[in-house]
Amino acid sequence: MGAPESANGVVTSVFGAGSVVASLIIGVLSDQLQNRRGLQIFGSLVYVVSGIIFYYARHYYQILLFRLVNGAASGIACTLFYATLGDVYPANLLGFKVAIIYFCNDIAYTIGPICGQRLFNIARVKGPASVVIALGVLKLILLTVVSGDSLVIRKIIRASEEEVEAKGPEIVSVSAEKSMSIPRLLLRPPVIISTLAIMASLGVQGMLEGLVPLHLIDKLNRLNDNGISFVILGLAFTVLVPIVGKVNDTLISRWDEQMRYCLMLFGSLAMILAMVLMALAKTYAVLMVGFAFFALTNLCMCIPAQSAYGDFINSVGTDSMARGYSIAICAWAAGAIVLPSIGSALYSHLGFAKP
Repeated sequence: MGAPESANGVVTSVFGAGSVVASLIIGVLSDQLQNRRGLQIFGSLVYVVSGIIFYYARHYYQILLFRLVNGAASGIACTLFYATLGDVYPANLLGFKVAIIYFCNDIAYTIGPICGQRLFNIARVKGPASVVIALGVLKLILLTVVSGDSLVIRKIIRASEEEVEAKGPEIVSVSAEKSMSIPRLLLRPPVIISTLAIMASLGVQGMLEGLVPLHLIDKLNRLNDNGISFVILGLAFTVLVPIVGKVNDTLISRWDEQMRYCLMLFGSLAMILAMVLMALAKTYAVLMVGFAFFALTNLCMCIPAQSAYGDFINSVGTDSMARGYSIAICAWAAGAIVLPSIGSALYSHLGFAKP
């Protein structure tokens, strides 16, 4: 389309900007309107519209528009999907449910680029664009025909819990705010800690996805990786994600919710070790071991952090679930936009290790 190579970074940033704006707006709207399902249907329509824009794209500005609208659809979907889980599941079950989302995402991460490239080779832009439209329509049908509103289930659960408490020997009255604004949520330690964890882990992931191919060429003279390193990372994520989710819930069930932060601390420290291993790697095999180990550290930070939002909102009894998860999506987008740029700048001067 005649765009320079540097335009790739702009395309990525536009997607992140769309995600941030849409997630913040939809988080506030969903909590104020007390509606999840209707807004999820709206998000599916936005996703279909983005696919139609992509299908007819012939110019660079149209690609930017597609990425902006597609990012908005992603921000809506992710915010409300996580909020739906937080509405329904308690602390000792939420981690594994978050892991299921990551599991599906990792499968798409592994096979998506390969399928997208093949479709592009066959039908150019119309190939992958048709898949985007089809997935949006499928989601729209499922939400319309099959899915219910999680807030209805949440009300039933709250009513049953209040009934059980009323039958107990002692009733403790706890005053809860009806809703909390996003700035006030960010002042709470569970939210700010989880936000920083998501920003760091997913930002570093985006950074490595851009730097590992350069490292393979610069330091290991491997010119034809053919995306194998990303397949290895995707497979590592796919295998490890249900394990980490189950471990997260088991630790919370046996001890308490503080174990979530212990797992996040382990993930952050282990991530440093993974980075050191990758920096010092002299062979492709060692580098891939470090890359796979990074997948484990990433999940040990992300899964507990994502479940922490829902647990905190449920514990304080406020109707701010979607707002909480809009913060999580913004943290992901901020990390994905900022850290890869910083990593690229540092690599251009230092590399993973000194030559």
